[in-house]
Amino acid sequence: MNEKKTHTILFIIMTLAGLFFPVAVFVLLSIAILKFFAFYYAMFFFACSIWALVSFFYYRHVRQEEFHNLLQSAFEADKPLIPMLTAYLMDRPKGYFREFIIISFLSAMNPAYYLIYYRFWRFDRRVAGLIDLLQQGFPLTRALREYPGLVSQEVFLALLLGESLGNFSSCLSMVGRWHKDLFWLIVLPRMAYLFFLVVASLNAVVFFTIFIAPKYERLFNDFDYSLPWVTVFLLKIFNWLPTFGHRSDIIADLSPLFWIVVVFFVPFIAVLPFWSTTARWYFPIVGSIYRIHLQGNFLKMLGITLQGQVVISKALTFLEESHCFSGPSQKQLVKLNSSLQLGAPLEDCLYSSGWLPKSMKPFIQSSQKVNNLPWALAEVGNQRLRLASLFAQRFSLVIFPLLMLLMGVLIGFIAIAMFLPLIKMLVELS
Repeated sequence: MNEKKTHTILFIIMTLAGLFFPVAVFVLLSIAILKFFAFYYAMFFFACSIWALVSFFYYRHVRQEEFHNLLQSAFEADKPLIPMLTAYLMDRPKGYFREFIIISFLSAMNPAYYLIYYRFWRFDRRVAGLIDLLQQGFPLTRALREYPGLVSQEVFLALLLGESLGNFSSCLSMVGRWHKDLFWLIVLPRMAYLFFLVVASLNAVVFFTIFIAPKYERLFNDFDYSLPWVTVFLLKIFNWLPTFGHRSDIIADLSPLFWIVVVFFVPFIAVLPFWSTTARWYFPIVGSIYRIHLQGNFLKMLGITLQGQVVISKALTFLEESHCFSGPSQKQLVKLNSSLQLGAPLEDCLYSSGWLPKSMKPFIQSSQKVNNLPWALAEVGNQRLRLASLFAQRFSLVIFPLLMLLMGVLIGFIAIAMFLPLIKMLVELS
C-alpha cells in the first residue's frame, strides 16, 4: 500500500511538473525579450511531446509482444520461469551511451520525465520487480497485477485461465500474436500535424494583424489607395473574433475568459479518450470504432475462456472477476451474465447487451448445436477486430486528406491576404 501511495504521489508530481515546466520556460523566454525563441520552443515542445507519446505506445506494444513470446517459449519448453526472466533482463540493451541519449531526449522536454517516470516505471525496473515477487513465492498473475503493462489484457486473461487449469502453455497458444489494433497510433500523428499547422497559421495571422496590417493601412491611406478585399475580409474576421464584434458590454468582458477556456478545453477533450475508457466509449465516430474493437476482444476472450470452462455462466463470471474490462463494457458484461442466468438464449443475450451484431446470431446459434461455440466466438471476434481495423484505416485515409485540403485552402487564403497588398502597391507605384 505504501509503495502504491508513493507511486501515486510521484505520478502527481510528474504531471504537475509536465504542465508547469514548459509554461515556465515559455514565460521566462518571453520576459527575456526572446518571444521569437519562445514561440519556437512551444512548437518544438509540442512536436517532441507527440513524438515521445507515439514512440511510447509503439514501444509498449512491441515489449508486450516480446514478453508474450518469452512466456510462451518458457511454458512450451517446460523451463523454470525465473531464470529465463533473469536472463532476459540481463540481455536487455544497456550502456552509458544509451542512457545519455535517453537523458538528453527526455530532459530536453522535461527533466521530470527522466527523474520520475523513466527511473521508477521503466520496463526493466518492472521486469526486475516481477522477478522479485516471483522469487518471494507470488503467483505469476498476482505479480503481473502489481506491475501492469508488461502483458496485454488477452495474454493476462490467458494466464489467469492457465493458472486455474494448471496449463499455461495451451492457454497462451490460444492468443494470437500481433493482434492489437493500432488505431490511435495511426491517427494521433496525423491529427497532431494538423493541430501544429493550425497553431502555426494562427500565430502568423496574429503577427500580421498586430504588426504588419496597421503599417499597410497607414501606407495605403497616405497614397489614397484601398486595401484588397481579401486583406480587408481577413482583418474584419480577426477584429471580430476577440470580442465577437461587441464593445463595452458583458459579452466583450467575458470573451477573454471564453477563449481561455477554449484553449485549455479543446486539447483536454482531444486527449481524454487516451486515458478514459468511458470517454473513448462515447466519443463521436471514434467511439463506434472502439466499441467494435472491444466486441472483438470480448468475443475472443470468451472463446478462450470457454476452452477451460464448460458452463458459459462460469466463463462470464471468470471474465468479470479478471478486471479486463472497465466502465461501460463492464456494465454490459454484468448485464449479459444476468440475462443468461434468467434463462435467455446466448445469442439473444449477446445481441441485447451489445456484444454481438444481429447478423452473427444464426452463426452462434448453429455453433452451439454442433458443440463448436469457442471456435465460433473466436472467429467472430477476429472478424470484428478486422472490421474495426478497416474502419480505422478508412477514417484516417478519408478524414485526414479532407482536413489537409481545408487547411491548404485556409493557408492559401491567409497567404494571399498577407502578400496581395504588397503586390498591389508595387503595381500601382510602377
